[in-house]
Amino acid sequence: MARIGETELKEQIKTGSFSNVYFIYGEESYLKEFYAKKLKEKIVNPAFADFNFHQYETKNSTLDDILQDAQMLPMMDEYTFILVHDYPLDKSTADIEALKEFFKDIPQSCVLVFWFDSIEVDTKKSSKWKSIENLFAKAGSSVNLEKRSESETAKLIVNSAKKRNCHIDTNNAKYLISVCGNDIQTLFSELEKICAYANGREITKQDIDSLAVKSLQARVYDLSKFILAGNSDSAFGVLNTLFAQKEEPLSILAVISSCYIDMYRVKCAKAANENENELANYYQYKGREFLIRNASRDCRNISFSALRESIDVLQKADELMKSSSIDKNLLLEETVAKLLLLSRS
Repeated sequence: MARIGETELKEQIKTGSFSNVYFIYGEESYLKEFYAKKLKEKIVNPAFADFNFHQYETKNSTLDDILQDAQMLPMMDEYTFILVHDYPLDKSTADIEALKEFFKDIPQSCVLVFWFDSIEVDTKKSSKWKSIENLFAKAGSSVNLEKRSESETAKLIVNSAKKRNCHIDTNNAKYLISVCGNDIQTLFSELEKICAYANGREITKQDIDSLAVKSLQARVYDLSKFILAGNSDSAFGVLNTLFAQKEEPLSILAVISSCYIDMYRVKCAKAANENENELANYYQYKGREFLIRNASRDCRNISFSALRESIDVLQKADELMKSSSIDKNLLLEETVAKLLLLSRS
């Protein structure tokens, strides 16, 4: 069979041309669960689900039990459907060998789906996961559901708002992504709340600002904006709010650092007369293209030298935070003070 994408998976579900085995993984949790459920809805007849549908979670599951159910003939239906969630295939060589044997003669009346959410499947860094994914790709379909682009996610938000009898334009949909992050499940939860408040009218930026829960990244981005503007009162105000909300100093520092790295990349692209939008092709900005736009706007009033010095300050703070017993909140406050001074240089 093959490695397929979301479009091909949709087509298989629509036409009923199913693979006998699926390996569903990737960055987008919502899509993985969504398509696992879609396969079940399409394949399993509810009247005979007790006989033909078998679901396994990580706990108290063995591959022997899973494969035994996969070999059972369906009752009064075309397929036996096996849905396996977060099974640690990479932990047992015996399990991999058992799968190899099973894949040599897969029952045509079986659809076996392994999908992974809390278990990270990294086929680029892990040779074991790569070989497992290879195994599934040869026997059936391997589906890597990555984050959608910002434009694709914005379109999804616009269409979802319509289903809730509300309207949101594309720009405000992208703004919602910048505020809440690009996790689709989180965006849908926030959108449902905002749609209920809007009650059929058009959703505005003010609605989003009033109701949407900001992601840590968005809150720290506000902090970075105030630092770059040299606004110490507002910067320390945001920092104190983050402390009060019990956010981890190391997490805050990591997001501040990423903001400065984004600006440095954009500044380098501009200096080389490169299109800054091409950065999305070189780095992992898919679904988060707003970071490039933000960085492009914010880096205008800071020099290369100040940016480099700021990144050095952040790196040293990171090393200290990870290697010493120093008060992490105090260290973060000192780091913000140093960045404020550099923003004025």
